[in-house]
Amino acid sequence: MRRAIWILGLAGSLVSGLFADEHAYLPLYRDYPAGAWDDWSWASRNMQNTSPVYSGQYSIRADLYPWSAVRFHHGSGLDATGFTHLEFWVHGGNTGGQVFHIMAKVNGVDRAPVPITDYATVRANQWTRVQVPLSALGISAGQRVEDIYFIERRGQSVPTFYLDEIRLVRPYSTSATFTVNAASTGRTLTPLHFGMNVATWDWNLTNSTTITRLRQIRSGLLRFPGGSTSNEYDWRTNRNKRDGTTYGTNTSQFLSVASQVGAEKFITVNYGSGTPEEARDWVQYANRTLNGNVRYWAIGNECYGTWEYDTHTFRHDADTYATFARDAMSLMKAVDATIKIGVVGTWSETDYPQRFFVTNPRTGQTVNGWSAVLLQRLASLNVVPDFYEIHYYPQNPGREDDAYLLFSPREWFTIVASARQMLRDYLGTAGDSVMLFATENNAVSYNPGKQTTSLVNALYFAESWGHAVLAGVDAFAWWDLHNSAEAGNNNSVLLYGWRNVGDYGVLASGYPSGTSEPLNTPYPTFYACELVARFAQPGDTLIPVSGSHPLVSVYAVRTLNGRMNLLILNKARTTPIDLRVVFSGYTLPSSATLVWYGPNQDQGKKPPASRTIRPRSRDLTLRLEPLTLYVVRL
Repeated sequence: MRRAIWILGLAGSLVSGLFADEHAYLPLYRDYPAGAWDDWSWASRNMQNTSPVYSGQYSIRADLYPWSAVRFHHGSGLDATGFTHLEFWVHGGNTGGQVFHIMAKVNGVDRAPVPITDYATVRANQWTRVQVPLSALGISAGQRVEDIYFIERRGQSVPTFYLDEIRLVRPYSTSATFTVNAASTGRTLTPLHFGMNVATWDWNLTNSTTITRLRQIRSGLLRFPGGSTSNEYDWRTNRNKRDGTTYGTNTSQFLSVASQVGAEKFITVNYGSGTPEEARDWVQYANRTLNGNVRYWAIGNECYGTWEYDTHTFRHDADTYATFARDAMSLMKAVDATIKIGVVGTWSETDYPQRFFVTNPRTGQTVNGWSAVLLQRLASLNVVPDFYEIHYYPQNPGREDDAYLLFSPREWFTIVASARQMLRDYLGTAGDSVMLFATENNAVSYNPGKQTTSLVNALYFAESWGHAVLAGVDAFAWWDLHNSAEAGNNNSVLLYGWRNVGDYGVLASGYPSGTSEPLNTPYPTFYACELVARFAQPGDTLIPVSGSHPLVSVYAVRTLNGRMNLLILNKARTTPIDLRVVFSGYTLPSSATLVWYGPNQDQGKKPPASRTIRPRSRDLTLRLEPLTLYVVRL
C-alpha cells in the first residue's frame, strides 16, 4: 500500500481536487510523456520506473547531477489559458529532503526557477502532492508553455527521487451557461466541410453498404487515392509503382461512388514518383473521358516528410516541389480550366528544414522550413495555388492521452492563423485568396491504438470539426473511411474504451480477419459524423457561441430556414454537468428533438438515441452525461 501526504495550502481551494474529473487536467506525464509532450531531459532518468509508482504502471526515476534537468518539451508550445497550477507527485526514495527547482520556458524565454522547498518538503518513502501556481513560474493566460524543467541549480548532485502524475490543473464547475445570439455572423458551411478520405487500397469502397453508410453521414467531399499511397500510385494501371501491388478501387470506381453519394471529388496526384504529364493525363481521363467533374486536385501528399516515397534527385525538397507544381498546374489547367489545384504544407516556417534559406518579407527573419521555402519559390515563379493543404494529428504514437486529445482542438485557431499569415507574408495580397484545406485529421499520426475506436475520439472528431470550421478552414476531411485494425497503444488504465484495437476508419474494414470487427461495423467516430450531419448541412451558418467551460462545448447553426440547431459535448470522464443555453433574438419552439450518443450507446453497439424535449421560453436546460454528444434540433 502506498503512503501519501497532501500539500494543500493554496491548492486546497481549487475545484479540481483529488477526486476531480481527470479530463480537467492536462497531463505532461502519465506512464509516458503525454500527447505532444516529449522527453528532452539531460539527466540520468528512467521514464518507465516500476517502483515506487503513485498511479498507473510507471513513474520517473530521477538522478540529477549538477545543472542537469528532467525536461518536458512541447514543440508548438501549449496555450496556458484556463490553467492555474502545475501539479505533480514526488517521492524522496530512501533519503528524502531533495532540493531541486521547477522552471518553465514561455514564449521562447526561460522564466525564473522556483525551489521545490517553497511548496513542499520531499519526504522519504512516501509520495507528496505538490501544486505550484503557474504565476510563480512566470506563466500567464494566452502565453505558450514550451518547456517544464525539474532542474538542479546549485551545482550539486541530488539523491534519487521519483516523479509521477505531472499535469496542469484547471478549475471547473458542475454547471455551465452559454449564450446564443441568433443574429451573429459566422461561417457558411459548404459540402467541403463534410469530407472523408477514401483509398484505392479499399477493396470494399464500392460495397452497397459502404455507399449507404456514406449517405448516412452525408459526405460532401471524398478525397482519393489515400494518403501516402498518392506518391506511389499509378492511376493508369491501378498499381503501386514501388512494389507492384494491385489495388481494389480505381479512378472510375471512385468517381462512381462519389457521384452516388453526391459528394465533391478530390484527387491527389503522384508527386513522389510521377510526372506533371501523368497528372495532366489523369485530369484528361477523369474529367474529359469519364466526365467525372473532379473539381479539386492536390500535388502530392505530405511531400515534406521522409516517410513519403520520393524519387527526385533532391528528395522532400521544397524547391523541386515548387517547380513540379508549376509545371503540373499549367498542364492540368490546360485540360480543364475550371479545376482547383492545391499544394501541401504546414503552418510553421521552421519545420522540415530545407537546403535553402529564405527571408520572410514581413519580419526579415531568415528561415529554411518547407513551407517558407515553398511559398517563396512559388511567388518567384508567379504561381498562386488555389488552396493550401494541411494535416493535423495532435499526438505522438504511444503517447495518447484522452484529456490531451480533447484539449487539442483549440489549437486550430493557432494553426489557421499561422498558415494564413505565411500565405500573406510570401504571396502578398494574392495569399488572401488561397483557400485553406484541412484534409487529414485524426487522434494520432500513425500506429493507432484503442483511443481511435473509443468514444473519446468521437468527441474529438466533433470538437475538432467545430473548432477547425470556426477558425476558418475552407475544407475539412477526416482520416478515414476504412483502414485496418491495429494493435497500437491499448493501455487499459490510461485510455477510456472497451475495444482493444485501434483503427483510423470510422467503419471497420473487416481486416485483418479475426482482429477487426465485421466489415462496415460503425465505430463511435462514425456516429459522431452522423450527429454532425444531423446538426448542420451545407448552406447553414455556423455561428460563435458565448461562454466557456473546460469540459463543455456548445456549437450553433442558423439553418437556411432560419431555425437553430445545437451541437453539445460533455467531455468530462465522470462528471455530469448542468447546462443552460440562453438564446438572444430567437424564440424557442414548444418542442424540439434531442439526439445523443454516449457510453450506453457505445457499449451496447447501438446508434444514437433520440426523444422529444420541451424547451422553456428563451432558455434550454439539459443535464449532460459524461462523454456524451448531443444534437438539439429546434
